[in-house]
Amino acid sequence: MENLGLIEKTKIYCKEMMEASRCQYLPFHNWKHTKEVVENSKTIAKGEHLPNETIEELIIASYFHDLGNSREFSNHERVSCKFAQNFLSKQGFSIHRTIHITQIIEATQMPQNPKTIAQKVICDADLTHLGKKNFLIKNLKLRKEWAAFNNQKFSDREWIFLNIDFLERHNFYTAFARKHFTTQKNENIKLLKSLI
Repeated sequence: MENLGLIEKTKIYCKEMMEASRCQYLPFHNWKHTKEVVENSKTIAKGEHLPNETIEELIIASYFHDLGNSREFSNHERVSCKFAQNFLSKQGFSIHRTIHITQIIEATQMPQNPKTIAQKVICDADLTHLGKKNFLIKNLKLRKEWAAFNNQKFSDREWIFLNIDFLERHNFYTAFARKHFTTQKNENIKLLKSLI
């Protein structure tokens, strides 16, 4: 992996920014989630046999993808892109590759509509919890965050139906994620339905 120095600087910058902002209080979109998305991106990218340059862009984008939550929730991806552009510009990083990184970040905006393989990887990396056994725990954290910080409150029944609908509409984009996360995602749908 080339440019390890830049990746380490990116990690330090994003961690410090998140932990000095309201992100430290967010139950879901916090530094822990960011680290998980970085690891998921690496795993999926390697499973898809992507070149090192693309993996590097993915790692940087993954560190930045939710940094905009430090300022605002709606359109936080746009703010994340500005943070990334400013940071990478100061590092003397290529403008061409910086554009790739901002496009990867933008792909995580809901509803997801990724075009490139890198965009598909980060979209899957951001939502792997849908296909993991700890889905309900993560989901509860998201519900708490929406209620406390986004003024979106749901009854238990509303929340369950909202999530069943989301999971049933959702599809992983990469072959690696489909192979490794779809079975558990279907189990999570059954689990949600059993709670009705």
